[in-house]
Amino acid sequence: MRRPRSYDYKKVENKSYNERYRMPQFPFDAKQREKVMTFVLGLVADPPASEFVYSPTPREKARLDGLVVAERFNCSGCHTLQMDRWDLAYEPETMGEPPGFNDYPFFKGHFSPEQVRDSLKVDTAGRRRTSLVGMPILDPETGIPQLVDEDGIPVEPDEEDVIFHRPVALWKDALVDGEARLVGGPNVFIPEDAIQAGKHYPAKGGDLARLLFPVVIEDEKAINPNVKPSDAWGWLPPPLVGEGKKVQSPWLHKFFLNPHPIRPAAVLRMPKFNLQSSQAAALVDYFSVVDGAEYPYVYDPRLDESAVDIAEQQHPGHLDGAMRIVTNNNYCVKCHLVGDYAPPGNPKALAPQLERVHERLRPDYVHGWIANPKRYLPYTGMPVNIPYDKPVSQDLYVGDSEQQLGALTDLLMHYDEFTKRQFSLEPYLPQVASPPAEEQAGEGPAEQNPEAPRASEEQAKAVDPSPDDITAVSGSGDSVDARNSVTTKLPIGGVKAYRTVTQVESPL
Repeated sequence: MRRPRSYDYKKVENKSYNERYRMPQFPFDAKQREKVMTFVLGLVADPPASEFVYSPTPREKARLDGLVVAERFNCSGCHTLQMDRWDLAYEPETMGEPPGFNDYPFFKGHFSPEQVRDSLKVDTAGRRRTSLVGMPILDPETGIPQLVDEDGIPVEPDEEDVIFHRPVALWKDALVDGEARLVGGPNVFIPEDAIQAGKHYPAKGGDLARLLFPVVIEDEKAINPNVKPSDAWGWLPPPLVGEGKKVQSPWLHKFFLNPHPIRPAAVLRMPKFNLQSSQAAALVDYFSVVDGAEYPYVYDPRLDESAVDIAEQQHPGHLDGAMRIVTNNNYCVKCHLVGDYAPPGNPKALAPQLERVHERLRPDYVHGWIANPKRYLPYTGMPVNIPYDKPVSQDLYVGDSEQQLGALTDLLMHYDEFTKRQFSLEPYLPQVASPPAEEQAGEGPAEQNPEAPRASEEQAKAVDPSPDDITAVSGSGDSVDARNSVTTKLPIGGVKAYRTVTQVESPL
């Protein structure tokens, strides 16, 4: 394998002109040669020895098992499983200036001093190196990656006297010229020569989404000529990068077994593959492993009801204030479905249902998403509703930006509990007052309680003659109050016995 020419000595003496006798000199490195040798030497009838059997770690086994299921059902046909990567060799100061940072402190890029020093090193060709992970900006008419000049203006490939750049939306924080470039910031313009001097690794999956990108834009332009091209990604199969840290494992398992619509604006619906439960579990573990999330089940104290009770004690009206933000026309309900409420307007502008967030998403993801959605989904049209330096009106929630952010997170993660607290069954149930201590029974006309007003015959007729029903209900009141009840002894069913009948004002 290292020197196949060494076996050619005196091999040509008995061979005809057209016989092939030379094995090619393959450019294998040591690891590749070892893999070929392992395969060839393993072509025997006996099973391999145990020391040569691959035994992956639990996380690696979960990744491999899930990948088998993902490939079998062609998840990557619609969804992007891995973004493009560019290993660049660029000339210093040719990729623009980084934007200023004005966001929540937990969003600031965290790079070690060694990483910063490495990003400033220059190789023998006078170039610096970096690795960018992201999504190329596509032409809205053709669906192919755009070419722009140094100012970001689209240009044609055959134009002259232009330094071509490729605009890229980052999906992972990176260092360029020793400065952090963060996800959700302005697009990075990569010089074409930096790509040629380095290497580009295409994305894995998402072919159908990229194919439909210009199609859905053209269809929407018939209704809205000013459609924003980046909004089209919200109508197509979404990338599954970061899915493991985004959703809760139990919800994802149920979703794989029984998919249902999540985004009202989507033009496609995920098919039902009739997965087995074990296959769905393998996919759930796969996404958790590739994103470095804990699996299969994770305890999060933010999901406990006690966490909300503590927050309410520290800040009375904690969830009520958050609900005022949600229901304000300038914020959530402007786009999102909330319960049975649907915002008016273009259906393509509708955002997912908020009442199910507590089942679907992880608390940390919800907290970060509300703070800055583009940090998690660069193409989203959702704005930053609570900037770090400008909280919402104190009339809605009294507190700073971080308190308001925490309140919205608590509300969405406990939305079902909050709505149950607002609901009472009392208006729907007839309230029966306690019977008198001594029931009076006997012959003769009914005696009225001297402390209660005399019951009218109309009220007596309203009584159900069934011997099991001893409550006469009047619908004249707005609430139930046992203090306003009228206790009367009425004959029931013509029997010479009397039962105490309580007349109660009820909304029924």
